[in-house]
Amino acid sequence: MLIMFIQRFLSAIPLVTAIIVVAAPAYSGPKLPTDCVPDQSNSANCVPILACLGQDGIYFIGRAIGWSSGTFAGQSSANFACFGEWLSKGSFGLGEANITCDNALTGRAFFTYQHPETGTATGLGVLSDGEPFRVWTGFNVEQFLRNEYGDINTTEMCKTASKPVS
Repeated sequence: MLIMFIQRFLSAIPLVTAIIVVAAPAYSGPKLPTDCVPDQSNSANCVPILACLGQDGIYFIGRAIGWSSGTFAGQSSANFACFGEWLSKGSFGLGEANITCDNALTGRAFFTYQHPETGTATGLGVLSDGEPFRVWTGFNVEQFLRNEYGDINTTEMCKTASKPVS
């Protein structure tokens, strides 16, 4: 009798374990591009870029190309493409980026470099629909954006984007 009880009890363990594993929440956020090749002081320099487009959790991931000025392009989480140009202005680590998306959304952000040697910068601006446009770029930026799961939680990050003073 004891053996039958143990067999029944042990046979239920995989079922309970499977339920627990399935019930555990898992977050798998977007991944920044890993194929960019840094080439400092060269127009071929490439760094990952991530931007929040408004406060509804829509984000854009792509690549910024250039040094001191350049272009960027990528795909949004809402399945529209975005591209633009950026320009670093002077030795104070300031710059400007303009974005255009194929859903007619446009915007401008002003950014500052946290680490010019790796192209790591953050910026804030306004989109054509009045929503905030927040941007992060560079090789060191991923470490600032990771959550406790080792992912980038753009849903929370983009919902908390503040609007700049106009």
